[in-house]
Amino acid sequence: MKRIALASLLLGLACGAQAYGELAQWSSGWGQGVTEYTAVASKQTALYIACSDSMPVSMVLTVNGKQYGSGEAKGFDLIIDTKEIATPYETGSRVGANNFLYAWDALRKAKQIRARTVDGKTVELPIKSAAKTLPKTSDKSFPCKVEF
Repeated sequence: MKRIALASLLLGLACGAQAYGELAQWSSGWGQGVTEYTAVASKQTALYIACSDSMPVSMVLTVNGKQYGSGEAKGFDLIIDTKEIATPYETGSRVGANNFLYAWDALRKAKQIRARTVDGKTVELPIKSAAKTLPKTSDKSFPCKVEF
């Protein structure tokens, strides 16, 4: 039941965050105990990351209005430069947690970011402002919690 409530909350946050994200770049915000990061590729395509002290990280990819990732029935992978990171939002194992942290650090330095959905859609995500927007995982200001 907790997972369903969390998924509903994060889904609602993901929808709202896209309206406030800046087109073709990374941006961040904070509200109700959640730090939000958004990479907006277009009006209906964006990557949303929610971080909190009390909940594990959540990632939702929206492609042409259809959502994938945390709390969704369908997943996605990130391709950062040439490295593919499978389901970087699944942090319930040591491997999953390490994949998320690796992906986060790679996003900050990326020359190219793509996401691929399980149903075969591939989208290009912006790199502009990623290093400024996303804190290093080693920083005290890093707000994301993993499950494992």
